[in-house]
Amino acid sequence: MKSYKLKPYQNKVSVDYLKGLNPQQKEVVEKGNGPALVLAGAGSGKTRVLIHRLAYLLHQGINPKNILLATFTNRAAAEMTHRAETLINSSLKGLWSGTFHHIGNLILRKEAKTLGYSSNFSITDSEDAKSLIDDCIQNLGYNKREKMFPKKRVIYNIYSLSENSQTDPDKIIADFYPHLEEYAHPIKKIISYYQDKKKQANLMDFSDLLSKWLQVLQNPELAEKYSQIFHYIMVDEYQDTNKIQFEILKKLSAHHNNILVVGDDAQSIYSFRAAQISNLLDFPKIFKTDKIFKLETNYRSSPQILNLANQIIQHNVYQYPKKLKAVRKESETPCLVSAKDIYQQAKFVGQHILKLNEEGVPLSEIAVLFRSRFQALELEMEMTKRNIPYIVRGGLRFFEQAHIKDTLSFLKIIVNPYDEISFKRALSLYRGIGKNYAYRIWKSLIIEKNSLYQTLEKIPKRQKGGFKEFSKLFEKLKKLTIPEDALGEILNMYKEYCHLSFDNAAERLMDLDEMVKMSGNYSTIKKFLHDIGSYEEFKGEKRRTEEKKEEESITLTTIHQAKGLEWEAVFIIGFCEYDFPHAKALNSQKSLEEERRLFYVAATRTKSFLYITYPQTKFSYKNGVIITQPSMFSRELPPYTYEEITLEEEI
Repeated sequence: MKSYKLKPYQNKVSVDYLKGLNPQQKEVVEKGNGPALVLAGAGSGKTRVLIHRLAYLLHQGINPKNILLATFTNRAAAEMTHRAETLINSSLKGLWSGTFHHIGNLILRKEAKTLGYSSNFSITDSEDAKSLIDDCIQNLGYNKREKMFPKKRVIYNIYSLSENSQTDPDKIIADFYPHLEEYAHPIKKIISYYQDKKKQANLMDFSDLLSKWLQVLQNPELAEKYSQIFHYIMVDEYQDTNKIQFEILKKLSAHHNNILVVGDDAQSIYSFRAAQISNLLDFPKIFKTDKIFKLETNYRSSPQILNLANQIIQHNVYQYPKKLKAVRKESETPCLVSAKDIYQQAKFVGQHILKLNEEGVPLSEIAVLFRSRFQALELEMEMTKRNIPYIVRGGLRFFEQAHIKDTLSFLKIIVNPYDEISFKRALSLYRGIGKNYAYRIWKSLIIEKNSLYQTLEKIPKRQKGGFKEFSKLFEKLKKLTIPEDALGEILNMYKEYCHLSFDNAAERLMDLDEMVKMSGNYSTIKKFLHDIGSYEEFKGEKRRTEEKKEEESITLTTIHQAKGLEWEAVFIIGFCEYDFPHAKALNSQKSLEEERRLFYVAATRTKSFLYITYPQTKFSYKNGVIITQPSMFSRELPPYTYEEITLEEEI
């Protein structure tokens, strides 16, 4: 009998995989075998390097089925794959590419039985997961407590942070939710019950796609199996990986150690999502390698921008030093702009945006960045006044946010008691009262015209306490005419609800303080609501005129949401002490360094124009007018890196 030998995969790709690369990039592409760390500075072309490295592996005859490309969005993975296929003029069918969650899902479908799941398990999104947690709260009877209890979204976030950081919920509560420590035991009980219910329903959430994947790899045979499959591993945005992703990569690379990770420690800004900068900084020690590449040629920004950026980040101790070098031509020096107050700051930004636009910078190439969401309120109002179209990236416009609508609902029913939507929203904030029961109370009072006493008589004991508290506040509010006073009373009630309902309660309360401050400009609640109504009507919609393209809008965004993006001109507002860096970061070197990285990320988003603004005074609802200083980071910058500008009002 004759035999026929099947040769190993040898589909070598003939392509100039080094074309268009600079010397630093070429070195990564050709010498990136074994454990390798690529420190890719902002705008240094890391995506191009990964694509050409992929082409190089195919040129060496590596089967796409033996390559894993992990990214932080499926869109990024699809774009890299498409560009690599274009480069090599060949299909990459079989390549393992996508987010960690996507790849985890593929593997868990194959190995689900080892965990007691069937392969057809369902994946629940975060909203459905929160609904299941709500069922657990109900089933365990915690919704019947006399006191208000933490809401489902808060418990879900505690669970998610615990899973992704591989940390006990007790520590998560102590570190991030200290105001909830009295609820630690019931929260842990709910999380345990939630895990059981998912297993019974053959259900996984997004956190499970990582934690269960790691559980699979803790089986030595399965770890060996997948380590043999993934001969080459490439990871993008490695500085944003968390503890569980780090452990997965260690297991997968144990057999061959061909793992190349690309990241920038200077852009590690997501510790609040459980990202660990130590994954990148400790990579050489953990993976036992001295192969460290640096990409320092920046293709995005002008020399003046990079000069400032390099000076920012050099003050961090916990880092790999890098110095970005520009290939673009010179532009204007960054400006540090001193404004009298937040209103003058907003006026400058609005006026200068229009000036840049007149000089040829498209509105879509202009962005305003801020450390915290509350800092953009006055700016949104200024954009509306000047008819400048804007979009808020990664979030709702100020007056569309839940906590803003919650507090304003009380004012709306003072002015218009027939406002059913606002009445139900306000009343539903109280213990034991949902939207349906809120409607029944509204109907009794407004439609059936029953007295407060008659309505109280109809209400069951569980809802009665909440309605009494609502009525008590409402009676106080009816005696107040000044919106600042009324909002102050509402905030006294709302603070506890906010802490129990939102995982970012502190930031939301800062938004509310800013709105209270703004309301101080109005003499009546009616005038205040009338003006807000007109701002809501505009909502930053895009102008539809013949001379302006429909998509032309400026971008308003937090710095965290801006990472990975770029514009021709960038404004960084609110650059003052206790706002940037955030006051909570001042007591920790680790946190302060992350705040400095945040400033670095903001500055490196721009190509040509950078304006950093700060108000000299701020108003606090509690403390009145406060004299402010520019951020401590401004004092770390040499004077030659920026030009100081003081604003003057034209008479």
